[in-house]
Amino acid sequence: MKTALLKGPREVVLEEVPVPEISADEVLVEVKYCGICGSDIHSIPECNLYQAGAYLGHEFSGVITKVGMNVKGWKMGDRVVANPMYICGECYGCQHGRWCDYGADAAIGVTPGLEYAGAFAKYVRVPLPERRLYRLPDEVSFEEGALVEALACSLHAVRISAFRPREQTMVLGAGMIGLGVIAHLKNAGAGLIIVTETIEKRAEMARRLGADHVFNPQKVTNLKEKVLELTGGKGVDVVFDCSGVPEAFRSATDFLRKGGQILLKGIIPKEVPIFPMDFTFNEWQIQGSLCYYADEFPMIIEFLKRRVSPVREMITSKIKLSDIIKKGFDILGKPGSSEIKILVEPDE
Repeated sequence: MKTALLKGPREVVLEEVPVPEISADEVLVEVKYCGICGSDIHSIPECNLYQAGAYLGHEFSGVITKVGMNVKGWKMGDRVVANPMYICGECYGCQHGRWCDYGADAAIGVTPGLEYAGAFAKYVRVPLPERRLYRLPDEVSFEEGALVEALACSLHAVRISAFRPREQTMVLGAGMIGLGVIAHLKNAGAGLIIVTETIEKRAEMARRLGADHVFNPQKVTNLKEKVLELTGGKGVDVVFDCSGVPEAFRSATDFLRKGGQILLKGIIPKEVPIFPMDFTFNEWQIQGSLCYYADEFPMIIEFLKRRVSPVREMITSKIKLSDIIKKGFDILGKPGSSEIKILVEPDE
């Protein structure tokens, strides 16, 4: 079967590999769809998030086709989504319901090597299925199932932030993760959601998901004044930076009330200067947010089942695996792409 390999900086290839063999403690999943993640795209130029040798693809849905003899609770034909991160069950993070201390050390589609090969392929091997698999109900399509991992990332950002219902919020960047944050804030009862986004297709999706105001920061020169006007002169309670853009992160404090919080979700792989005294005098907080806790997957599946928000509309393209480089990675890697979520379907 073919799979997408991050061979080195700026080099992704489709490589022919054997169908994975499973142990007695694993399952084999036939992939239906796998989403292209922003972290996949960010890794290609410099291999700064994922190392060379990673077989990509971690946002997937599918059907179990083989079950190891020691696996309990799963059978062939079950519709599933997976938490791609390793869950040891023994570390401090696992024992306290948080992110596993070793989560990225053996992650599907992230860690280098065929042992951890991802789901841009016909089949994917899933170790620790009792901890990593979640049942996909019939009411949720495989396409929607491929959104679960990304929407769990967004939910996690909202859950660990200082946000409370009826508070005023701002989201910088309306890519897939930012749009998910908007949907979760709306459903959680945000009093005001202000969004910045430069691409009109994404801005329109932000409005559909519940944003009260969407501004293009490249066209609005007095954005700070507009935000202060909308918030009665005090600023928002929480700024969610989902942009991955240094300039956006630097601007976050312009919109923040005293005692407010910046929730940093976007990946910015470079130093960004800040003025610490401002944080002291204004008692601002910065909270980072990486992925998700295990309990956030079933929350998202229920969210999709109930049709709470039109998140399926985030899927802007579906392509075949054989086209993943030209119609997937190349397009998403270009500045100004209007794509939100591209799903990849294995070739027959």
